Amino acid sequence: MSKPLTVLCVTGKSDPAEVGSFIEIYKAGVDITVMAWPGTFNYEPLIKAGVPTIPYVLTGKISPRCIRFIRSELKKKPYDILHMLDKRAAMNGLFAAIGMNLKLVAYQGIGGNVSYFDPQAWFYLLNPRLDRIICVCEAIRQGLLGLGMPGIRLRRDVPVTIHKGHNPDWYAGPTEELKQFGIPDDTFVVACTARGVPRKGIPVLLDAIDKLPPGLNIHFLLAGTKMDNPQHKKLVAANSYAENIHLFGALKRVPWILPNCDVAVLPSLRREGLPRGIIEAMIGGAVPIVTNSGGSPELVEHGKSGFLVPPGEAQPITDRILELYNDRQLHQRLSEAAQDRIRNDFTVEETARQTMALYRELLASKP
Repeated sequence: MSKPLTVLCVTGKSDPAEVGSFIEIYKAGVDITVMAWPGTFNYEPLIKAGVPTIPYVLTGKISPRCIRFIRSELKKKPYDILHMLDKRAAMNGLFAAIGMNLKLVAYQGIGGNVSYFDPQAWFYLLNPRLDRIICVCEAIRQGLLGLGMPGIRLRRDVPVTIHKGHNPDWYAGPTEELKQFGIPDDTFVVACTARGVPRKGIPVLLDAIDKLPPGLNIHFLLAGTKMDNPQHKKLVAANSYAENIHLFGALKRVPWILPNCDVAVLPSLRREGLPRGIIEAMIGGAVPIVTNSGGSPELVEHGKSGFLVPPGEAQPITDRILELYNDRQLHQRLSEAAQDRIRNDFTVEETARQTMALYRELLASKP
């Protein structure tokens, strides 16, 4: 009988999909230890599931104290794999693993933020010591493969695509009423839950709302970190639907809010990964309208489980919102298909299976 894989995963605050995959990997018999931030929402499920967990907060990208801490853990038992799930984990972990016979795995969840001309990138995703980079979508993998120039490129086998899977049961339980956000009952609700940064294209969505015919019984919930910034507030105030646009910063329990919304829009302009907010919306039955950016087309099947629109164009978003508003049978069909899409094609079990297969492939090549 071969010995089980021995893996140290180093992460930060983590998210439900990441934690869920750790738990599935542990249940499959892998000797996995997770170093994660204590006291966070997604830390407790690891403890409850019995996953060996080390409470630790990485305080910097290249921190001698953090490097020593990770290295001390790596020396405690013969780890096969060091899996680093964010930038701080990778930059500290790469230094911690110097001179050790380990396979090193990093993670990339966003596109377009790596450059061969950025010195810091060589201490991160461009470090030749990395054996694999798990990309959350194929668009990110292709972006990494396209970097550089002949003679200075990532090895073709380093970036791999593994979608983050979810489990709808994580979001079971009472939903959040929309009245607390000023949204009345019996209205059609369009949500956008995202960070309010320029690449997310929120002004395009607000323009799309402004183009809707007047007098529709429709409200809009826009929420996320920096969503309520001064630029967005100014655009909302000038919008013909200003009274019906509800603008908030980060909200708690977003996955329990979205089941009471009819449509979820993500108007990203560029660099999209596999948007968690849209996955959560699809689980809740909100029909997604997303741009053809990054990993969104890998998630949403146009005309079957939602709609794809061109980045930066408001009118196609307007048209799709209006189509769903006017055709409730179409809305119901796409809503059910969106739920099925996540339930059947983006499962946490499949994420764990593919991750373990990658681990075993690396272990087979280990001296």
